[in-house]
Amino acid sequence: MRMGADVFGRALLDWTQGGKVPEILERDDGWTEEGAGHGGYLAKYKDWPSAERQSMRYVRGRVIDVGCGGGRVTLYLQQRGFDVVGLDASPLAVRAAKIRGLEKAWCMSVDTLARRIRSFDTIVLFGNNFGIFGSPTRARKILTDWAERTQPDARILVESTNPYCGGAPALDRAYYRQNRQRGIMPGQCNLRIWYGNRSSAWFPWLFVSRTEMRALLRGTGWRQSRVLGARSSEPYVAVLEKG
Repeated sequence: MRMGADVFGRALLDWTQGGKVPEILERDDGWTEEGAGHGGYLAKYKDWPSAERQSMRYVRGRVIDVGCGGGRVTLYLQQRGFDVVGLDASPLAVRAAKIRGLEKAWCMSVDTLARRIRSFDTIVLFGNNFGIFGSPTRARKILTDWAERTQPDARILVESTNPYCGGAPALDRAYYRQNRQRGIMPGQCNLRIWYGNRSSAWFPWLFVSRTEMRALLRGTGWRQSRVLGARSSEPYVAVLEKG
């Protein structure tokens, strides 16, 4: 077993080259679940969640796709003629995206993005990537920083899944009740990814309901101007604007 390697990036690179073996999510209490695999992370536009497809009408200007993975969203926007950059902390994910045809990709963490974010008009965080923030405190800190550094008409398209309705990966009722007893948000979880005999390091992830996201945004400089997605068990996309 190898631990702490670029496990998800390795999976993406293998899927890009024709592999089909899915990743496995492990929660910190030992619970496991098969991940979205190549079918989810390399999906074509027609197979995206409904909220993601709807949100494409709100993309404008120069775009950065945060947590771009294999580049499914970035490539779609690139094909539509947008000036778009994919960003991922995984070197192998960036390599996979470039193999698939992505022209601009940065390998860097979300924490360092603020230094270069001013030139972007739309920030995209799909694939439940509100979770990248990991905790309410970190979400508020990063979003406040982005609000201070971006242009007045900048926009964020951010996706999450309601943790209470059975659709959020790696969450169930017993776990979110346990989180409440521990005094943390019900949608917080600690995960690691398995792919073959490789295991990633543990990392925090955060799922929030629409109401919880709206509360977290207070004081950050952002507000939900609209929320896309009809079914409560499916991912939703919030369109965030200044104000």
